[in-house]
This record gives sequence, structure tokens and C-alpha cells, in this order.
Amino acid sequence: MAESGPRHDDYFDEFTQQGRIAVWEALARFDETVNPDFLGFAYTTVETMLLGATRAERNQGVDDSAAKTFLSMLDRAGGDPFLAEKLCQTVPPAGRRLSADRAHAARLAYQGADSLDAPAPGSTEDEPWEPGTSTYGVPEDLITPDDVAREEARVKKALVHGVLDVMGEGQAHVLRGTFGIEPVPFYGNGADEELAADMGTTAKAVREARSKGLKAFGKRWIKATAQTPEEADELTAAMTARLTRKGAACPA
Repeated sequence: MAESGPRHDDYFDEFTQQGRIAVWEALARFDETVNPDFLGFAYTTVETMLLGATRAERNQGVDDSAAKTFLSMLDRAGGDPFLAEKLCQTVPPAGRRLSADRAHAARLAYQGADSLDAPAPGSTEDEPWEPGTSTYGVPEDLITPDDVAREEARVKKALVHGVLDVMGEGQAHVLRGTFGIEPVPFYGNGADEELAADMGTTAKAVREARSKGLKAFGKRWIKATAQTPEEADELTAAMTARLTRKGAACPA
């Protein structure tokens, strides 16, 4: 338990009482002919109960599968729970994706654990799912380089849409129009007047939204894709160099 948060005292009292009950239940089940160490038996009993109670409180009714998928995407999202909610719906392979309602519930459960030790992003009892270890829809011995390439392209596309979905609506719309990302038609860099008319704004506002949007997208993209601090530094340097040149940089 973290010693902070508005409900720490409530959790402490509640779990202490549950621990006392678990000890009494351990007394009733203890068989010294099987295990002469009652203290060890009681400790394991209470620890198991507390782990289950903490998990139930943290997940707030969210099923374990959804919670594990969310934590994996939270890791992928660089700790951004809103981006993780979006990624849960698109990035995992078929059968592991969450519906919008389940992803939303998983995020609320995670953020609602104010006074519990929030799990480290990606930490679950089982190994978290990671892109690249999915099944590709075929038996492992039949996977080809084309299967891997298609899966990588699918995940990349899902990440692009996921990042855009959590950005400001104006900036996201301009970036979608600049690069022709669904559902906005392609405008490129040379049709700011037309894009502005489509959005009901000015060409100047479009250019400002593009400039700010590329930076915001780049920061989130680096968090979602960089595997090491060194790689993050390299991507940041590349993004900075690209954005200092005239013209828009491709977000992916």
C-alpha cells in the first residue's frame, strides 16, 4: 500500500480486518501433521488474501484479461492511460483487443486506484503481450517474413490512429488532412485554404495547428515506440532536425 491517497486509511483498516479474519480461518484449516510451521502457514494465507483483495479493489470489476491487456498497452503508451485506452482497441491481435467499453473501464479502474500501489506499466502475473509475439493468424512454424511485415504495418497504423485520437481535435484533424489519414481526405501542405474552409477556420490557424501538432505527435510517438532511453534520444534528435526544416514531416 502506498502511504498516500484519499482512501489510504480506509484501505488500511479494511485490509487489516480481512487479515485478522484470514488468520482465524487459517487456525481452523491448520494441520500440524502436514505442516508444523503455523506462522509460515498463516503468513502465506494472509498474503494470498491481501493480494487478491488489492487486485479486486484495483481492477474494480474489470476482468483479468482486460486488465492485463491495458497494462501492456500502458507500457507501450509510455505510461499515458488515455493513449493506452485507445491502443487497447486496435494494437493487440484479434482476440486480444478490447471493446471501447472494456478499454474505458480498464482505464477507470487503473486511475481509480489512488491509494493503492499502482502496478508498474506492463507488470502482470503473466508475461505481458507485446507486438511481435502475436500469432499472426497462422501456426508459428508457417510464419513468413511477409506475415511479420504485415503485422508490423498493422501495429504501426494502429499506433498512428491511437496517438491522433488522444490529441487535440484541431491538431489531429490538420495532421490527418496533411497526410491523408482516414477519415480526413488528403490536402497535403499546399492546400491550407481548402483545409481551413473544411474546418471552418483560417489558413493561419491550420499552419499553427500543424506546427504544434507535429511536435505533440512526435513526443507521444517516441514514448510509444522507443525501446531504450538511447533510442528515445535518437528519435527526439531526428524529430527536432526534421521539424526545423521547411515543410511537414511525416508522423510515421
